[in-house]
Amino acid sequence: MSRRRKLRLGLAAYGTGWDLDAWRLPEATNSGLRDPRVILDIARTAERGTLDYVFAGSALGSEPDRLNRVHRWDNFVYAAHAAAVTENLGFVMSVNSSFEHPYGVARQLATLDNFNRGRTALNVVFGIDRDGDPVGNFGKNPVPTEETKYARAREFTEVVNRLLHESWDGDFLLDDRAGATLIRPGSWHEIDHHGEHFDVRGPLNVPPPVQSHIPIVQVGLSEESLRYGADFAQLRFSPYFGVSRGKEEYRRLKERVAANGRDPEKFKIIPGITFYLGGTVREARAKFNEINALQLTQDLPAAFSRGLGVDLSRVRDSERVLDVVDIDTLPDDALRPLLGDLGRDAEDDRELLRRILGTQIGEDATLRELYHHVQRSRHAQQPAVVGDARAIADWLEENLEEEVLDGVQLFPPYHRGPADLFVDLVVPELRRRGIFRTAYEASTLQGLLDTDDTY
Repeated sequence: MSRRRKLRLGLAAYGTGWDLDAWRLPEATNSGLRDPRVILDIARTAERGTLDYVFAGSALGSEPDRLNRVHRWDNFVYAAHAAAVTENLGFVMSVNSSFEHPYGVARQLATLDNFNRGRTALNVVFGIDRDGDPVGNFGKNPVPTEETKYARAREFTEVVNRLLHESWDGDFLLDDRAGATLIRPGSWHEIDHHGEHFDVRGPLNVPPPVQSHIPIVQVGLSEESLRYGADFAQLRFSPYFGVSRGKEEYRRLKERVAANGRDPEKFKIIPGITFYLGGTVREARAKFNEINALQLTQDLPAAFSRGLGVDLSRVRDSERVLDVVDIDTLPDDALRPLLGDLGRDAEDDRELLRRILGTQIGEDATLRELYHHVQRSRHAQQPAVVGDARAIADWLEENLEEEVLDGVQLFPPYHRGPADLFVDLVVPELRRRGIFRTAYEASTLQGLLDTDDTY
């Protein structure tokens, strides 16, 4: 029997889910903005489904007018709390190297990795130009420029790794009561780092982590960011480019890692998806369209008129797309002004529109539903995967087998419900196909990520 590639799955934990409008559904729970039990349940659900990790995105800027950023729990506190009610699930900690200091972060990582017995990973981000003015929250704390932030991130990562893994020998606890010696002499080491951005003596004043190496996660599209990932990371949060272009990007990223003398099979490429799941495809599309209908789209008819070359100003948005638009006569790049490169594959935009109608919103979709879909895609910057358990498993299996990705990070559109549905409906289907685990293979996150990639 042939062996199948192994799918990696992570789950994002946000107070109201990822979708900007789904919080308005009658069944949505929005108390996650103030009640930590809501996203604590995300961790329990993820472990019930034997997922690899949860990711609770952190933020330093203040954005009270943005629903998906108004409140962000401190992810170290969240992970420590959630680790107490789980046993095998990993936790990815997001830290901004442009603002944080490596000594404090190393203390947090080592503490958390000891408390959760080896289930911690570090996602290093270096953005300093995001909305919400994070610089304004840090007073006179020196912040690097766009040109120097990558060099700082590299030095930050090197110092964190040295503090974590060079400060203490594993057998530091002598506990010689008769000899009055608690700590083994010579078991600690100063790292004595003096760099462009940091001076750190060491050693760390926290015991070394359980894992022999804290996995590092990379995100970003710039050349410097990709070079950082090839040098340091074990996992990459990647955009989704479609199958054809995705295969090319996947191959290039793996080749970068191999060129650095590292094992490309231990470098996981993980795009994010927002999933809209139902008991049937019809139910899933109905829920997706119900959520889309909550949007405001006044400016889109004019934008679509320009992109599609059809005057839609006098066309009711309840008209069926295929009754108004002749796909065969559209320009090759009809949707580019609307979608940019999001989800773009090697096919022209005629095929892209057919795919949107055929697999996401339905061939009978109205102009209003198409407007909503495009507006949502532009916000999310990741594909919306819509369907029943079989359809979503098909999408995951195809992209895994075509070597577009090694797994996905799942973004539930709202709470509660979608994450539970995924675990209850999709996970059994993935197991039936032999591409997802039935039980955890290792007790640490490092061990999970390093296990054989086939079943």
